[in-house]
Amino acid sequence: MDLSLGQDDVDVRHALVGGATPRLLALLSAEEQAKADRFAFAHDRDSYVAAHALTRATLSEFFPRAPQDWSFAFNAQGKPRVDAQDESARLSFNLSHTHGCVAVAVALDRDVGVDVERIAPARADAEVARHLFAPAEFAAFLDAPEAGRAEAFFDFWTLKEAYIKAVGLGVALPLKDFAFTREPLRISFAPDLDDIPSRWLFRRFRPAPDIAMALAARRGQGAEPVVRVSEVAL
Repeated sequence: MDLSLGQDDVDVRHALVGGATPRLLALLSAEEQAKADRFAFAHDRDSYVAAHALTRATLSEFFPRAPQDWSFAFNAQGKPRVDAQDESARLSFNLSHTHGCVAVAVALDRDVGVDVERIAPARADAEVARHLFAPAEFAAFLDAPEAGRAEAFFDFWTLKEAYIKAVGLGVALPLKDFAFTREPLRISFAPDLDDIPSRWLFRRFRPAPDIAMALAARRGQGAEPVVRVSEVAL
């Protein structure tokens, strides 16, 4: 059975979160529905439900399987993958959610990572940046105009999260061993990190004025990945 996703396509979708409606809950697996019930705060539950519903509905557009019937497996760092013995196993995906917005990236036979964060100036803390960012990133954060410092912080944050989610290593990957520049958008690696910039494509987006989103997609041997971004209604 053919997958209705091009070999060079990277499909990115984002949506605003309006609540965990019964229609969205019905798209989740029984295990995910049970987990949603355990959230202490409604906004956390709503974001979780929306992100997983968006992921399942998107995957079902590329392979004829009911959204609630998708099965996933996870690596040691928690990165999900499609658990199947058919062509749908070639679909790779990554999802992210923040308060009020969710996102998913889907591709064929290539690693992808996506991260979405609300730009909150109170969270753009210099000590947090010193701890999380590579020295060049931290310097660029400090050099940003005061009015744009929160945007710089969350641009770096989402880019770094998107990359570590794409490689699937989580916190096992030292955050200071790779660094981004925003203009031009590119990555560099410490000498002892086994990666090279030419393997990766990165994009930054603003789904809303106060939302930062970043994508990391591994390049293949063929054509340059074609990134298609769309806002969907949940």
